Amino acid sequence: MKNKAILSFLLLLTTSITFAQDGKFKLGLRFAPSLSSINVQDLSEKDDLAFSGSSSGLRFSAGLSGDFYFGRNYSFYTGVWYSVMKSGIKAEYTNPISKNKSNAESITNLQYLQIPVALKLFTNEVAPDVKLYFVVGGTAGIKIQEKKVSFKDETNSFIEPALGKGYSFGDVGLLLGAGAEYRLGESTTVFGGFSYNRGLINVPSANGPLGAGKKAAELYDLSLNQISLEMGIKF
Repeated sequence: MKNKAILSFLLLLTTSITFAQDGKFKLGLRFAPSLSSINVQDLSEKDDLAFSGSSSGLRFSAGLSGDFYFGRNYSFYTGVWYSVMKSGIKAEYTNPISKNKSNAESITNLQYLQIPVALKLFTNEVAPDVKLYFVVGGTAGIKIQEKKVSFKDETNSFIEPALGKGYSFGDVGLLLGAGAEYRLGESTTVFGGFSYNRGLINVPSANGPLGAGKKAAELYDLSLNQISLEMGIKF
């Protein structure tokens, strides 16, 4: 999987150099503090067990971005980003005999290589050397690592195997963004803006049996979201 990610990066770099030779390509460096959140749908169908998402967490994304211009105000936008996202699952369990409730929470950091595939639209100059831009497209992510940050269980119950017991190898998201560019010189531009990446697929793995053969993916649907403040420079 890591070899495929490296191959994708080399392919992108080779293509970038080819386009740069005729002036239709700009390569950039991007850094984006991100607020990670999740959507959780409980599928347990049990009165004594319920799953929900935990609070949002601040993480980050960084890497290369590229604009392949095919018109004065249009470009194909792509790149390779290293992104860290927080996933947090809460479970509430009610003992059917004592009726006592207990809670458990699992926090996991998910590390992805993300490849944006989008259309970027530019306005004419709204001020000297300043243009606005808008991004519409998607992202494809390859998971390179997952690390459980914490696990809290009030009763040391059987709930742990269902909480963050593995995530699927990839993710696909809807990418929307807007911001501004400022041209510093003939070939250098700085940019800043916001982006929203909404996960479109269910990412829990089918691993991790719970109780009578139940697995995490059978107990809840989970998708990942990012809201990012992005900034960077293009050459």
